[in-house]
Amino acid sequence: MILLLSLNEEEQVQLILFKITLPNCPKPLFKYTNYITSVNDDLSEGVRNWIRYKKGHELEYAIEQCLILLFLRTSKLKHLSLNGLICDRLILKNLYENTTITFLDIHNNDSGFNSKAMYGLLKTLNKKTTLTSLNIRSIQFVFEGVKLLLEIFYSNTLLNSLDLNCVHMGQNFFARILQ
Repeated sequence: MILLLSLNEEEQVQLILFKITLPNCPKPLFKYTNYITSVNDDLSEGVRNWIRYKKGHELEYAIEQCLILLFLRTSKLKHLSLNGLICDRLILKNLYENTTITFLDIHNNDSGFNSKAMYGLLKTLNKKTTLTSLNIRSIQFVFEGVKLLLEIFYSNTLLNSLDLNCVHMGQNFFARILQ
């Protein structure tokens, strides 16, 4: 809860739909996020446990999205695990502007992650010059996504680790391009 007090107005907007208003308290005495260098799936679990009596995943995703935005803005993240469902324009903008992330894990366990969001994410990744490790899990690619993914591999010479785990993208097509 203390991290929610650190949200700026742009980040708090995500919570308005759920009629969540944060108390008008002074900001925390020190910046907790200065000490956060890694965000993984435990964030989702923590949010889920915190709001377990609320219905629906929308609130969970909104809170997680607000916290990711906060971390991208204020932390010196090195490692970030992102649920594809929360990747929107604001997350992509902040991810692009972040210069400290070296490891990115993108995953989606739901079919709700559309190709437009994936295309936006891949375009952002194509411009990330600090990324050395990329893990993409359980995401379905369309033709344009595969093409852009290959462009990332070609142009990002710092990327030295790639894990495509359960990625559905037409393996035959991918193999033909690599020949």
